[in-house]
Amino acid sequence: MTEGVSSGLLGGLMACGLVLLLVFGTLIHGYYVLACGFALLGFAGMNSLAPNDPLAHWAAAALALWAIFRLQFARQLLRLRHFAPRLDRVAQGVGIALVLTLLYAAVETQLAWTLRAVQGLVVAATVVLVAGALFSLRGLRWPALLFCIGALMLLAGISATRLPSWSETPWPPGRPNMAQAAAIAELVMLALAVGARLRHVLRSEKALEARTHALMGAMGTDALTGATSRAGFESRGDEWLRDGRPFSLMLVGLNGFSRVTERHGRAGSDAVLTAIAQRLRQQVRADDMVARLGDDEFALLLAGSPTRQKLAEMAIRIETAGATPVTYEGRLLAGGELNMGIACHPADGDTFASLMASAGEALQRCKRQRMGPAYAFAGEHSGGSARGA
Repeated sequence: MTEGVSSGLLGGLMACGLVLLLVFGTLIHGYYVLACGFALLGFAGMNSLAPNDPLAHWAAAALALWAIFRLQFARQLLRLRHFAPRLDRVAQGVGIALVLTLLYAAVETQLAWTLRAVQGLVVAATVVLVAGALFSLRGLRWPALLFCIGALMLLAGISATRLPSWSETPWPPGRPNMAQAAAIAELVMLALAVGARLRHVLRSEKALEARTHALMGAMGTDALTGATSRAGFESRGDEWLRDGRPFSLMLVGLNGFSRVTERHGRAGSDAVLTAIAQRLRQQVRADDMVARLGDDEFALLLAGSPTRQKLAEMAIRIETAGATPVTYEGRLLAGGELNMGIACHPADGDTFASLMASAGEALQRCKRQRMGPAYAFAGEHSGGSARGA
């Protein structure tokens, strides 16, 4: 029963590793799967085969492979090459010794020597890795701590175990194999360490994304869509006001955009926002500007003095472009209805703040109306007549 439970646990850990390997496709998860698989084969053979069995030395070879892939996994988990390069070179030397032991186990049947060599090299590798984990603590706190706990469990189990193939004495039925139990316990801790490292990577990516957004915002660019940021948009507007240039300001809101995030998550909503920004850029001239002001709000600065008829025609084109579904992962996503509020300088304001307020009032009025066009001009109550000026 004990052997069945142990095999089941190792098989379950290997299955978890396979799932992570298929999802992330990274080498570290491949090492984990191989370590679990060879631990399962090696300990099963040591527990069931007699010392003189011709297959016993292959079980010893499987244990050597477990030790090799465990070592490679731990080196990547702890990022020894980055945090402790000298110890990483020592660990590589231990790995070479394990490979030589594996070659010896494949051609010789002196199990006692092979197993003692594997045991000694596993202990040496563990000591080196624990020392490396202490260096990794500053950057990988929980993965390093969990690894150290698992390593101590393994050292305790190996020290308390004398495998049956080391002598002619058969393994008593039902007697627990402490080395196997310790190896399983360590693999469980390593799985937890992988989870802790994944959380660390995700937190690092979010922090990097936040810093990127802040940097791009300071440079005047929205990091997601490539459109101008609010800071860049306001700076350009103030510049045109100082130069006395006539221009129009159009606020564009996505009505119902929250449903996209609820149904398709952050990635789906990001795809819609990026597509909307691209379509807005296609509707303006080189001297005009497209900016993203908020989660679901864009704005346009249109140089010159276009007539209201021209602005209305542009608003209709933008509405049509925005209504086209966005292709995302083989599906068509509806971004929501576009509404626009339009203000013109100097007719609707002599400061940028007043122009933004006028366009914002027009946008809100457009969103409230049930009938009529998807745009509204500042100062008009009819909801967007397109009289020429």
